[in-house]
Amino acid sequence: MSHCDATESNTGSSAGPFLPLVYRYLWPFAYFRDVTQGKRLERQIAYRHNRAMRAYLPGFALKWTVLTALCFGFGMLLGSLPVPMLLTACLFAAGSWTLTVAIVVLTSYFWLARFPEVG
Repeated sequence: MSHCDATESNTGSSAGPFLPLVYRYLWPFAYFRDVTQGKRLERQIAYRHNRAMRAYLPGFALKWTVLTALCFGFGMLLGSLPVPMLLTACLFAAGSWTLTVAIVVLTSYFWLARFPEVG
């Protein structure tokens, strides 16, 4: 294998894990377990795991709040410029979706902090 081949294989493999990394950076729900499946003991263990992982939820909520602010900010900025209305509408729609995710993350955090154990 020549040096050129090794360089090409390294650049090809480094582009692959980028999207899963962004997914893990932004999507908090992959870190939590389903508490509706399994026997009672399994559900309790999953709920305890989720309560332990709740410490990470404010960071995820902050990331989604920043994305919300960016979407609405760019939407307001582009709303005053002569750009297609569809682009501005897409930014506001994306901002609404990111706000919804931030609210769900914060609700999950407060729920897990308030209710100590299931059944």
